[in-house]
Amino acid sequence: MTNHLWSMLRLKAENEQELKEKYRQVYIQTYVRDVDGNEIKLYEWSGRRVRFNEHAFEHAFSESSDYKLSQGVHDIPFSKKRARCILWIKEVLAASAGTIERRVSIRRDSRNRPKKNRVLLVIEEKYVVVLEEKKGSNDLYFITAYPATKDYIENVIKKDSSILEIKKAPVLTATEAKP
Repeated sequence: MTNHLWSMLRLKAENEQELKEKYRQVYIQTYVRDVDGNEIKLYEWSGRRVRFNEHAFEHAFSESSDYKLSQGVHDIPFSKKRARCILWIKEVLAASAGTIERRVSIRRDSRNRPKKNRVLLVIEEKYVVVLEEKKGSNDLYFITAYPATKDYIENVIKKDSSILEIKKAPVLTATEAKP
């Protein structure tokens, strides 16, 4: 079994739709609002607030069978691979482990308007969190998060973005480490 920086969430259900709904509830209660309906406030390590929308779940936890030909359209409505990493998003925002590259990219939306994205790439996991910067707001908006292939990272992410910062999570020194 492969070791990861963070634990994967492996939920069980009677069928695919029920499983998707269980992961949706985890997403909502972890990132959108708690069980009492209170808005959850999360911040990335630089102090900027990251806002999560309940409707982002559909895009963030679906995927394309072929990113080269999909043009961003997802033909797989629920991705277990993405869903199992659902709790990693908050760990990436906090930069709790690993080496994270903060990158910037400009993408065009469906109306051909430029959108400025922050891409957080966890090197050790090949895990990507995409946040959008909106004009007139200091907040960032969650778009998606997914495990990527080396090919995708090299040919899409690194090709289409510029690096802004490399964040290394704090590590224990030899005197702080416990035996």
